[in-house]
Amino acid sequence: MQDSIIKQSVLNQMLAGLYMLKDCIDRCPDKEWNAHHNDYPFSQVVFHTLLDIDYNLSENEEEFESQYFHQNNFELFKNYKDIFDYNEEHLYERNFIKDYFEFCSEKIEFTMKTKDDTDFLIPNTDIYKVMTRLERYLNAIRHTQHHTAQLALRLQYITSQEMEWISSGNMNSA
Repeated sequence: MQDSIIKQSVLNQMLAGLYMLKDCIDRCPDKEWNAHHNDYPFSQVVFHTLLDIDYNLSENEEEFESQYFHQNNFELFKNYKDIFDYNEEHLYERNFIKDYFEFCSEKIEFTMKTKDDTDFLIPNTDIYKVMTRLERYLNAIRHTQHHTAQLALRLQYITSQEMEWISSGNMNSA
């Protein structure tokens, strides 16, 4: 069965945003990873961004909290109320963030494979009960872009190197 254009477009753009975030993760100098820059440390912003993707791809809070990645990293995920807010006590190792990135990219692909066009139209799927599933996914893409742009600009300022543009998560069309 051929995937719908909407489904494939959401998948491609969600992955493209995630790959651009991964570029920031890979290019961040070690000394900057947990440093403050008049705002939150790099590792916290990346974790927050991945957490948002992970959450928005979950059907509900129970599914979100019971995932194997969360259970296998219980010390980092044990207090969900606390981790959704930035907390200066929570700094994240780069290897953990890379593992979380892999988990999220696999979750994106799996989630999109299990959806059809009618699933995108289901209303009230977000925590505020105002968005369709499609709008929730688009909101997650915008959120990823927002923080990736912040991190990319921070890196450009620190390293004098611009980030490369990734137009699609489908490497055949990028």
